[in-house]
Amino acid sequence: MRERLGMACLLAAAMVVPAMGQERQAQETIAIDAHATATPFPHFWEEMFGSGRAILSLRESYRDDLTAVKGVTGFKYVRFHAILHDEVGVYDEDEKGQAK
Repeated sequence: MRERLGMACLLAAAMVVPAMGQERQAQETIAIDAHATATPFPHFWEEMFGSGRAILSLRESYRDDLTAVKGVTGFKYVRFHAILHDEVGVYDEDEKGQAK
């Protein structure tokens, strides 16, 4: 019951919020040719390995594991989080905001 109430509130908010404070925009027509030649959509995520934080790549054991996974899957890209995080040390400032 709580889930349904929550979903109802989200749906109501999704319908109301965009209308608040916005002027009505001009209507646009989009024509789609269903008989046009199609091209495949590249699924880049099928060639990507999702990793944790970038700092993990400094560990030799992690790099060894990554090499083993690449050997099995053949991925082309690695996606990291926190590439410019403070723990990586790419950029740092002192108390006055000056680069160290």
